[in-house]
Amino acid sequence: MPTPTADVESARSRRRALLEVPVPTASPSASVPEVILGIDLGTSHARVAVLHEGTARLVPLPGTETHELLALVAVDGSEELLVGPAAQVEATRAPRRAAHGLMRLLGLRARSPRLRALTPHLPFPITADPNGDAAVELGGRLVSPTLFTALLLRELKHAAATFVGRKATRAVICAPTHFTDRQRAALRDAATLAGLDAQRILTAPAAAALAHGHGRGLARKRVLVVDVGGGGLEVAVVQVTGDDLEVITTGGDPLVGGMDFDTRIAEALASDLAEQGVPRPDHLLDWGPLRAAAETAKMALSERTEVEVPMPTGTVPPLSRERVEALTADLAQRVTAVVREVLDSNALSPQGLDAVLLVGGQGRTPLVRRRLEESLGVPVREDVDARGAVALGAALLGHALLLAEGGKPAASVSEVLSMPVGVAERGGTMRRVLERTTRLPAGKTLVFPMTAPGPLELALFQGTSSLVAENEYLGRVSLNVERPGEVELHLALSVDGVLSLEATLPGVRRQPVSLALEDLDDAGREALIARSPLVGEPEARPSGLLSGLKKLFGRR
Repeated sequence: MPTPTADVESARSRRRALLEVPVPTASPSASVPEVILGIDLGTSHARVAVLHEGTARLVPLPGTETHELLALVAVDGSEELLVGPAAQVEATRAPRRAAHGLMRLLGLRARSPRLRALTPHLPFPITADPNGDAAVELGGRLVSPTLFTALLLRELKHAAATFVGRKATRAVICAPTHFTDRQRAALRDAATLAGLDAQRILTAPAAAALAHGHGRGLARKRVLVVDVGGGGLEVAVVQVTGDDLEVITTGGDPLVGGMDFDTRIAEALASDLAEQGVPRPDHLLDWGPLRAAAETAKMALSERTEVEVPMPTGTVPPLSRERVEALTADLAQRVTAVVREVLDSNALSPQGLDAVLLVGGQGRTPLVRRRLEESLGVPVREDVDARGAVALGAALLGHALLLAEGGKPAASVSEVLSMPVGVAERGGTMRRVLERTTRLPAGKTLVFPMTAPGPLELALFQGTSSLVAENEYLGRVSLNVERPGEVELHLALSVDGVLSLEATLPGVRRQPVSLALEDLDDAGREALIARSPLVGEPEARPSGLLSGLKKLFGRR
């Protein structure tokens, strides 16, 4: 019987082999200047943009007029992975062999507390891969979100190379504000698998603000960006000065996104069909055609008040905008509530905003726009490409990086940490070391005494809760202290929010230390926490498993 290690190595080899299949690209030309791609990896669709002939432009997919790659994965009869249009064909033929929304799983462990909250919102059953990470099984094959992401990136890279006429190997890739250090690392791993060097991981709202402010000559304008994408809600307040951006604060809710709106509509369509004797789907993956029909109808209702909804089985009455708005009213209300929470928690008022941007596919719906304007008393700008702004902003930053390499003035983006990073204390509480809204890059040192030599282990977590069980486990630091004295653990965050560690031990120079990333079972994690040299202060336990998740960034 193969060992777990052998299973992992086999999976890695298969993943490399799949991505090593050559993709034809245009012949590189010395006359074509280098570009750094701007990539928006949305939960529902992915896009790539480049600065072309002096203008940031979305790249069309080869052979099509669309600028969006459907973020869908399928497994064909030979157990090969398909993405984009090929996956869509397979999904139509065999719904149980396809799934969308895998970006919501990227970098999450199967035992992640966030995943437990997300599971009821996902259109597929969750399983664990050999590493203990969240995955989905399709057609008898285990599909890794990292590999799926790499395949999407590979398609986007090929599209961009075809468009500009030369190879492109560097990119600015956008990530949700709620991504932890571990999720950002998974995104970088996916880029590497796809043959891309991720020059910068940029949060999506910051990219949208950059696209809005570029070339306008704005002077210290405060912009609120509300990004309602397929996989969640992201909010950021950004100060724009010329082409320079400074993120002031971020927030959001990963449980409210376009996919959740689609679910409500799909359930209504299923009820309409049930009245005609068509049974409701009995498996999560069987809902795929209904969800696809729901999303298509929702998008059409952004422009029209009523649409016909073609169904593969049975017929349903025309769907009206009024009915859809009634079905999703509470979700739209949640969007406005989170926005107000983010503003209130940072003592910001709507009247102090110079512009409000609403982006993301769900941001196109009249209900969300109307509720946001009613809540804030401030109009939402109309001159924003809701679906393309994130990729366009990322491409602008990519071009700025090229200018900076040449010693020329260029745009800059300064971001903040969206969730605290800390160390577990005995008793299961978390001592925050790096706080939310810490300006990046940043560093902090944790100092504690060691009265006797011996091994020292620390568990690192990231999240908003005071309890480590409700936060995301980042990994374990193991040190061997040879003499009594003060131990210093130095935590540093890069401009992208990537965590690195160094330690200064008694009598030993400061040196880098690694974070052991493998997961532990419940007993192992409890034992690790019990060995912590830090003792927390007693405090009331929050109610509920994830008491802070609904206001993940808005309040502490």
